[in-house]
Amino acid sequence: MYLGIENIDHPVIASRDLDVTRTQFERLGFTVPPRGSHIEWGTGNLCIMFPDDYLEVRGIIDPERFTMHLDEHLEKHGEGLMGVAFGTSDVKSSYAEALENDINAGKLRSLRRNFEHPEGWTQPAFELFAPDADDIEGLMHVVVIQHLTPELIRRPDFLEHANGCVGINGMQGTITDVASVAGKMRRLLGEAAVHESESGVLLTVPSRQTIRLDKSARAGLQSMTLRVSSIEKTVGLLTSNGVPFESADDGTITVPPGDACGTAIAFTEAGPG
Repeated sequence: MYLGIENIDHPVIASRDLDVTRTQFERLGFTVPPRGSHIEWGTGNLCIMFPDDYLEVRGIIDPERFTMHLDEHLEKHGEGLMGVAFGTSDVKSSYAEALENDINAGKLRSLRRNFEHPEGWTQPAFELFAPDADDIEGLMHVVVIQHLTPELIRRPDFLEHANGCVGINGMQGTITDVASVAGKMRRLLGEAAVHESESGVLLTVPSRQTIRLDKSARAGLQSMTLRVSSIEKTVGLLTSNGVPFESADDGTITVPPGDACGTAIAFTEAGPG
């Protein structure tokens, strides 16, 4: 493991309106827990939980406070994938190693957020650092995170989804400079994690989750692939809810970005890697 990174802890999706996005994702068959709000920032989130990872949908709930540049991202890119959080079980060690490898890792931060349960708020805690944008070219925004209170966000009732979703296989995007991105990803994730070709860069973390970055005239993250227990169950749910999707020969189905907060979501029964 390079920098102690173990997995894709969660993709981050930018939302203009968390209430609208909640409705969209519930229509897709996800169980969406109560909203979270960052104590130190003016942002809030919806965290759709799976046993080993999750999706974070982030929005602005207090524009007068620091939004961690979410307002700028929405203005420039609109809704959709805005970055990725890599998971580690020892963030202090990961942070020290990043500095040793001349990665501009910013500050190591201890943060909390309010988890707004109807029966009373809890405050999950975590530690993270965010490498500088120049060090994570191709991934838009990156944090390396360690959860200190995972039991507060992984209640059993949050893990059951009507669409049968059980986890994240990977993410997909585009880049303009393959050599530059590959070099920076080797510094961030290690040589073994990076496969460079003429057509792009494939990143594989120890969990076998992947991030595929194809060469294009425009850079950005566009889609993700989620794993389900039964594609038949997923198809039935989407059909029942009137959600459009496309089917591929391998059985994968894909919901267009207009129905998923600007992010194309593919569902598959296959495992990661």
